[in-house]
Amino acid sequence: MATTAGPNGHPKFYHRLFCYGTLQIPAVLEAVIGHRLRGIRAVLPGYAACQIRRAEYPGLLRAPGKKASGRLYTNVTPMELKVLDRFEGRLYRRQHRIVIKDNGRRIQAWVYMVTPGRQKQVTTRPWHLDRFMRTEYHRFMRRFVLDRRVLYARETV
Repeated sequence: MATTAGPNGHPKFYHRLFCYGTLQIPAVLEAVIGHRLRGIRAVLPGYAACQIRRAEYPGLLRAPGKKASGRLYTNVTPMELKVLDRFEGRLYRRQHRIVIKDNGRRIQAWVYMVTPGRQKQVTTRPWHLDRFMRTEYHRFMRRFVLDRRVLYARETV
């Protein structure tokens, strides 16, 4: 977690989040939290992104010697994490993992891992971002992002 001074001089807390699936797509993340975040390329060593059974999105399987590619966001607020937790639902839980930035620097970040006891929903079929964008993206945006926004959107004050 990082801090910076907020507008009133009080510290503002930010989290790091590594996204290996649909949340690495700027339009998906923006639709979920309401604005774009700037991310950088990173990898999660020892894991592979694989297809979830009967779904368009991935989960992570332990895979020694492999790396799951994705994006690292370093300026995620606690409120945004709550929204993302609701979006991810019961299939995933946030856990800290060490990810590697493009420059080789290792850094701890939150990663959505498949909930213990639900790992059998992850197949061994690799999930590919480019294939998802060509074949599933538009349907995914309608079914899981835009049509369900009320389920995970920020609470209004």
